[in-house]
Amino acid sequence: MISQEEKIGIAQLTLEDRRSFLKLPMEKRRQRLAEQADQLVEHYNQEPSSEERAEWQGGDIVEH
Repeated sequence: MISQEEKIGIAQLTLEDRRSFLKLPMEKRRQRLAEQADQLVEHYNQEPSSEERAEWQGGDIVEH
C-alpha cells in the first residue's frame, strides 16, 4: 500500500538531509518550503480527498 507521504511526493528525510537543509541560505530554504506548500495545497484541494475530509470533519458533535 502507498503511504500518504508517497502519494504527495514527500520522501522520508534522514537526519543528514535535514541538517543540510538547515545549512542552506535562508532564501533557498524559503523557496523549497514554498514549493512544498504548493504541492500540499494541490494535494488537499483534490476533489476526492476534500469530500472525504468534509465527511469526517463535518456534522454535529454528539456526546454520550
